[in-house]
This record gives sequence, structure tokens and C-alpha cells, in this order.
Amino acid sequence: MENEFIQLEGGLDTVEGFFTLGVHCGIKKVNNDLAIIFADTPAAAAAVFTTNRVCAAPVEVTRQNLKKNGHFQLVVINSGVANACTGQRGLEDAITMSEIAAREFGLSDPSLVAVASTGVIGDFLPLDKIEFGIKKVKEFYPQTHSSRETARAIMTTDTFMKERAISFQLYGQEVHLAGIAKGSGMIRPNMATMLGFLLTDAAVYPDSLQKALKTAVDVSFNRVTVDGDTSTNDMVLLMANGKCGKTRIDENHPDFPRFQAALTFVCQELAKDIARDGEGATKFINIMVRGAQSENDARTIAFTVAESPLVKTAFFGQDPNWGRIMAAIGRSGIAVIPDKIYISINDNPFVEDGMGTKKMTRNELQSVIQNKDLEIVIELNQGNAEFNVWTCDLSFDYVKINSHYS
Repeated sequence: MENEFIQLEGGLDTVEGFFTLGVHCGIKKVNNDLAIIFADTPAAAAAVFTTNRVCAAPVEVTRQNLKKNGHFQLVVINSGVANACTGQRGLEDAITMSEIAAREFGLSDPSLVAVASTGVIGDFLPLDKIEFGIKKVKEFYPQTHSSRETARAIMTTDTFMKERAISFQLYGQEVHLAGIAKGSGMIRPNMATMLGFLLTDAAVYPDSLQKALKTAVDVSFNRVTVDGDTSTNDMVLLMANGKCGKTRIDENHPDFPRFQAALTFVCQELAKDIARDGEGATKFINIMVRGAQSENDARTIAFTVAESPLVKTAFFGQDPNWGRIMAAIGRSGIAVIPDKIYISINDNPFVEDGMGTKKMTRNELQSVIQNKDLEIVIELNQGNAEFNVWTCDLSFDYVKINSHYS
């Protein structure tokens, strides 16, 4: 169904009925650090949040606002300060942030505002700078908007902006769906520091929108791990304003699978970009576990291999040390039969019947893992279940970046 989607340039700007812009307000020394997404009218909304029990204030406030309304009209995001582990003051600051944004954009109800923050944990929000940034964006509304400046504003240690946009047919009409995301380290979303914002001008009922988002996230952002850490601030938010949809659909509508497929495609492309942009990453790695007795078994093994520091550093060093993969499989806690395991990388055999292949020399194996994109297939030969995870290698730069983050 992917070829039914037309990929577009322009990110969020391709979706009708939304204004979005990012600016620099002074939270960070340089680069954009505050973004606004504003809908012409309240839009049906859905969201998935971090499962980390140490949950940031903006997550709490946005979750409550969504529960109250099922709609959002305005999103305000800052980078540089996470507003996490900030107690009652943090909650009050997140609410104030929503109130300032509502006031500046003429909304009488601040609960129609979603707030999101990313950055250093433990610092309080500089509300004066945030207010300055919101007013600065308002000066450009509605003439000047930019998805790229918005995507830039939500970045922290990211090295590139993450945007995707598509158009497709829904109920006989052309509609648009686009998203931006940020994420580079502290990445294992359990819905890293990961934020995602998705917009569509299709018309979808809020309950069905939530089901579609949860389904898409489970096979996209929840398949990514950079370092196994789940952030306090993870949030993926989807808004549907219905600008191009005269017919509002739910999960029982015959076109709903097409909408689901479009949303899943955009989420997966953004998720892959997050893995590619892992802090200090030099390789993008897709780990596919097949032939497991259950999906949970396959998931457990895939994440164990993906998060093994020994496996990740071997790939960074371009060392064809397949024994580290076998060891990770064995310590995953899943009952496996070593003699049945087959491992290939980019369709080249590395392990056969639980032992190193005799079909390739070490030099040939090493040449395989010099590729920047790697697909590791682990065949357990014990069942029919499978699961894949996107990850990256672990480099010197990861340590440098995270040892000086605050």
C-alpha cells in the first residue's frame, strides 16, 4: 500500500489548516528552541506518552488536557529544558506555559493547548523566555510559517531535522499527513528523549484516531532503541482537523485501513530517522528475529541484541564478532536451541547451525559490516513468530555527548 502514498516536500506545511513555526527565544545559546503548532479550529487529537514512572510535568498536563477535550488547537514545545523532576512548580509552570500560549493566540480555554518540553532534567522552565518566544511566533502569524524551523526548534542533540509528508486518497478525496520528530539519545520509547508531532487534514473521530496512533506507534517508535533508556518526556501527538475531509471516518469505515497504513508509514520513516541519528551513530541497523515461538520471545531477543553494548561497539569497530550476537541471544532469558540458530547480515551467512559459517572468510565478513546500513536476521527455527527493532552502533561520540550533556 506504500506506493499509494505520494511523498511530499514541505513537512507540516503540506497539511491544510495548520500554522507552524519555530524560533530562538534564548533557552539555548544558539538555534531555535521554541515551536508553535496552531490549528484554525480545534482538531481531533490523540497521543501516546512515556511509560517512565518519573514523568515530566508537560506530559502530565497534556495528558489531562487531552482527556478533558479529545481536541487540541495549539501545541507549544520548548527544547533545552525538560521540565522533569521539578515538582509542583514544574506542573504550575507547564500550566502557565499553556495559558500564555492560549492568551497570545486568542483561545479562551487553555486546556485546548498541548505542551511539550525536551532537554536537561531538573531545571525549571525560564517562563520569561518562553513567553518572549510565543509572542515572537505570534508576530509571524499567519503569513510566515515553516515546518523546517519548527523541526529545528524541537532538536537537542539531533544532527538533522526529521520530517515526513505524504498525500493519499481517502473517501475519494486527496488528504495530507505529515510529521516531525526529534530523538537521538535516551531512546527506547515505551509508548526517548523522543517527541513526535503528526498533523492531518483528514477527518477522523477522536477515539478512532487514538486507536490508529497506538497501532502505528507500536510498529514504529516502539521498535527503536538507541541506548535502552526511556525518557521522562516521550510524547507522540496526532491532530486531525478535517479540512480536506467532508466525511469523518472511524475504524469501521472501509477507508480506515488506508488511513492506518498512511499513518504507520510516516511514523516508521520518522522512527528509522531517529535510529539513524543515534548520538554518535555511524550505522543504521535493522534487527529481525524470526522463527520464534511467540512474538514476545522474538521481541525480547531483538531488544537484547539491539541494546548489547558489546554488539553495538563491535559494529562501530567493524569487527565481525558474531559471537557477541549469539551471547546476547543466550542471555535474553528466552529458551532457544543454539544448534538451530542461523544469523545473516545483509543476506550473507555469519552463523549456521549455531556455529560460524564456513562459506565466508573473516575478511569477507568484515567487508559486509563496513556498510552503513545493516540488516541482521536471526532465525531461531522454533516457531513462526517474528519481531524487528531498529537501532544503531555505539561510538566514542556517544560517550562524549552524554558525558557533557548538562
